[in-house]
Amino acid sequence: MKICPKCGKENPDDAVFCKYCGAKIEPTEKDFEWVLLLTAQNQFEADVVANLLEANGVNVMMKRPNPGIAGSFIGSNPLLGSTGPWNVFVMRTDLEKAKEILKSEEADNGTSENDDE
Repeated sequence: MKICPKCGKENPDDAVFCKYCGAKIEPTEKDFEWVLLLTAQNQFEADVVANLLEANGVNVMMKRPNPGIAGSFIGSNPLLGSTGPWNVFVMRTDLEKAKEILKSEEADNGTSENDDE
């Protein structure tokens, strides 16, 4: 929750203006934290998501959770990159925009997260 600097009332995290008094709510450090958007199945999938988001103006960071030995060349595929999961992070301020971009892309392609089941 964001606190309005003018009236002191709580507003949603994504608020730019106070819903009670209309005052502008300045971004805080918390707004610029990296938050997990999704965990991709492999590096290729993470790259596709990252490229889509960056093409739409969203900053992205990718990171392997606990790469260990699997993060070495032993766990690499020449076509898909490193095998195993990859986390895709976005700034907290871009989280809702990123979700909408992915939802829109999924609707355009007629795919679903459950397609591979």
